Amino acid sequence: MSTVLASANRRTEPLFWHRLLLDRLHRLFAIVIVLQLVQCFGEYWWDETFGVVYAACAAYAVTELLIPRAFAARLAIQIVASCAAVVWLTDFVWYGWPDSWRSWDAIRMFLEWHGKQFHPYVELAAGSLLVAHFMAYVGSNKTRAIVFILTSVAALSVVDSFMPLELWRNIAWTVLAGLGWLFVLHLRTLRERHSDSWNALAERPLTLLVPAIVVIGMLVAIGMAMPRAPALLEDPYTIWLQAQNKEVPSFSGEGGLLSRSSSSSQSALSSTSGYGRDDTEIGGGFRFDYSPVMEVATSRRSYWRGETKAVYSGKGWSDRNGLETVPAAAGMSDLPMDPEIPEGVETRQVTQTVTMLREERMPVLFAAGPASSVGAVDASGNARLNWDPEEWELKFQRPARVESYTVVSEVPVLDVAVLSALPAIPEDGRTSIDVDPYLQLPESLPSRVRDLAAEATSGATGDYDRLKKLEQYLRTAYPYTNEPDISKQRSEDIVDAFLFEIQEGYCDYFSTAFVVMARSLGLPARWVKGYTSGFDPSMEEQMRLGGYQPDPDGAGTYTVRNADAHSWAEVYFEGYGWVSFEPTAGFSMPVAEVEPTAELPEATTEPVTETATEQPAEQASGRSLALPIAASAVAVVLLLAAAWAWFRRRALMDAWRQFRNRGTTPNQRIVRETERLIRFLKRKGFKHDPHETLRETVSGWSGRLQTLGPDFEHVLQQFEHARYAGGTGDEETYRRFIAAADKIRKSL
Repeated sequence: MSTVLASANRRTEPLFWHRLLLDRLHRLFAIVIVLQLVQCFGEYWWDETFGVVYAACAAYAVTELLIPRAFAARLAIQIVASCAAVVWLTDFVWYGWPDSWRSWDAIRMFLEWHGKQFHPYVELAAGSLLVAHFMAYVGSNKTRAIVFILTSVAALSVVDSFMPLELWRNIAWTVLAGLGWLFVLHLRTLRERHSDSWNALAERPLTLLVPAIVVIGMLVAIGMAMPRAPALLEDPYTIWLQAQNKEVPSFSGEGGLLSRSSSSSQSALSSTSGYGRDDTEIGGGFRFDYSPVMEVATSRRSYWRGETKAVYSGKGWSDRNGLETVPAAAGMSDLPMDPEIPEGVETRQVTQTVTMLREERMPVLFAAGPASSVGAVDASGNARLNWDPEEWELKFQRPARVESYTVVSEVPVLDVAVLSALPAIPEDGRTSIDVDPYLQLPESLPSRVRDLAAEATSGATGDYDRLKKLEQYLRTAYPYTNEPDISKQRSEDIVDAFLFEIQEGYCDYFSTAFVVMARSLGLPARWVKGYTSGFDPSMEEQMRLGGYQPDPDGAGTYTVRNADAHSWAEVYFEGYGWVSFEPTAGFSMPVAEVEPTAELPEATTEPVTETATEQPAEQASGRSLALPIAASAVAVVLLLAAAWAWFRRRALMDAWRQFRNRGTTPNQRIVRETERLIRFLKRKGFKHDPHETLRETVSGWSGRLQTLGPDFEHVLQQFEHARYAGGTGDEETYRRFIAAADKIRKSL
């Protein structure tokens, strides 16, 4: 007898492990796909963040295989592993236990000091884990698994196409994991529907696994070795737009037009931040897009100037007509300027080497101030570059793809003493350029805009002083936001609406208002757009490690993102040239000065140590610790709630059934539950022909699953009694019926 039992145990034990692997192996494939999806954040997450997420995924893989039950315990282990990874892999500092556990202030400080160090690592790791759990739970069905796999491949493909990331290998790994996932689900179906065949295969698994692994591996290896599709496979829509010299929309935010929508109580986020090409109608709201655009290796930190606009319509900006340009071939030096920089105005030479990080057509090249010479330009072969001496624009006749280029700029040095004593336009009205285009204003401009400009600059002693007062007024009177409430807008003029109705906004609002108000004071001004400096990753790393010594000129290699797209203003002073002004709240323009003087306003003399982006510096520096603490608290509460729900799942299921079945008799509930069980079995692949009676169908099912035969028979008897015998039935019979139905569901 003992020999027979031992033999049975030897046959049963491998089958148990095969069953366990089939039930849980698809979870490993789900975490593999999640690991590929997180690569989409390769340009935005720190290495420490990826380390924490990888540790959480490793804990997921181990616990999901080794702990077949107790979901709450597995999730708790995974969260604990994520927290341990934060302590191990990041610059976590332990400040010690609270001085007293009876003092709320001591406990609060203890939680703040330590809790903020887990942000945002734990939230991102928990999000990855929840995605993996959701995919594994819902993807236990072939159809839903295919949906997940195709969605993941599509998401990676879109990011690979529209962002500066190479995700081809991640797509290949996703396909490989998806094929493995479907293979496991196929074996599970074989085990459920053909148990005898499955038992035979389980005793000789290599005869099935080896060919499957070889075939799948060969397919993926061949796919990864194939060359990537050439550019001639661009979609027809892109080719059609490029043929008409129109902008090709990009999901990563390039060329985002900030369109307005007055139908919403809050500004519609109709665009993403980026360098737009159509400024005829400004306003609205946008979402921040931090995808990188270019790297600028420069000898001096600066704003990167793109285009100039002079014609204001009341809604936005457009170009002047009839401006002459000159060819600007690579290697050309001494680019002309109209007017030339006057003698006596000191300049600084700024050399910039720009490497584009995105394969898109560009309308212009970006440079610090006016370019004086163009070095090597690595662009598409038919690209023809021109220089506009009046507007200081390096622009292509048609947008071209650019790999890299070098530009040298001659940036005027700001001399406050000279400018303070210099009128913008001499009393005799003689100027070196035609200033009328820079004084143009629409006749429809409301008079209250002119009145406010005069009021804001009252008491100024000169034109430069008036402009600094106007700049400071806009910076302090109106808050910065990328989501202005445009439902307040009533005026058709965007500047009038910004100053008196919306009273909040971003750079386009501030810079446009400054130019229009300056023109209303008789000062020639123009609107400029481009990018702020961006950020220097090496500087940020040095600041994190300590011992950072800033370069006085801000020399370095800056990464410029879509979120750094910006606009500002320039005002013309006869005898000096164009002078830049920064009216947007929260931004500081890097400028070279002759010597800071006491008369210089504080906004200009501040040393710039933060990288200006499309986000106010005051808001960035004043962030509260409440958010990470609240997020951590919510995560803990959710974890405890999940654990409680898991241990109380039977009571919760009973409560839900009581709520759902209120007002019905036990027999009515038995009939309803039988119908639900039949639908469940049909989803699992069990056939039920319409012409068959339930007894005939259940007899076929019982033959396939002999171990569940008594349970099927019990369910059938109770159903027939409830349907045909009449009466209301009793609760004890209903409970026994539910127990049998639940046993069938769990076994499948």
